[in-house]
Amino acid sequence: MSYSKEFRDLLAKIKIRRKCCKYAFTYGFTADSKNASDFIINRDIFVCQNCKRYFFRGLFLFAGNIADPKKTYHLEFVIFHKNLALDIKDIANSESIFLKYIKRRNRHVLYLKSSEQIEDFLYYIHAEKISFDLMETKILKDFRNNANRITNFENANLEKISKASAEQIEAVKSIIKKGGFNSLPDELKQTAKLRLKYIEMSIREIGEISNPPLSKSGITHRMERIIDIAKDLKDLKEGK
Repeated sequence: MSYSKEFRDLLAKIKIRRKCCKYAFTYGFTADSKNASDFIINRDIFVCQNCKRYFFRGLFLFAGNIADPKKTYHLEFVIFHKNLALDIKDIANSESIFLKYIKRRNRHVLYLKSSEQIEDFLYYIHAEKISFDLMETKILKDFRNNANRITNFENANLEKISKASAEQIEAVKSIIKKGGFNSLPDELKQTAKLRLKYIEMSIREIGEISNPPLSKSGITHRMERIIDIAKDLKDLKEGK
């Protein structure tokens, strides 16, 4: 069963108590007759403050569709007659439901794509439980998306740290191999030794165990000097 079909089945089970609202519901359900011409809504059917709500519920059961919120946010009414669609849009606007209009082949479509607007519409037509279910789905969806973004960020950050660490270690080894280690200033020797000894540590952690402790930017600056010295020694050996 599609999500839209399941939604309509739930919507149809919600009881209507007042006679005027039942009539508005039926009117909405039959409003978009294929045989109608120059059709507009008879405003006289809206007797109490809830009649418009039930009109839209009936209209949705006949002409509405809603997408599975786990995949996307989309609710629409597919109407045969343009003047009817525009009249419905006008009534919706008066209730602070701002439907968008588009012509799709020979049909006229009124739709909502914002999750908040869809939630508000469901609440408006007294489908509170369905509205809350959509909110819950949205929260879970946003949570998963945020978790995925955090994981992707952490993985990218770890990869960046790993590459930087590998470059730093290679630079220290290159200086030792070319006999330039003893010529380094004492502070660079300390940082180079810590880098080789604790290859799994981040720059910040190396700064914390340095003597005296240094900030992340301080250790980064030292490592940049070590990398530059390694490049200079390499260029010197190659006669550049």
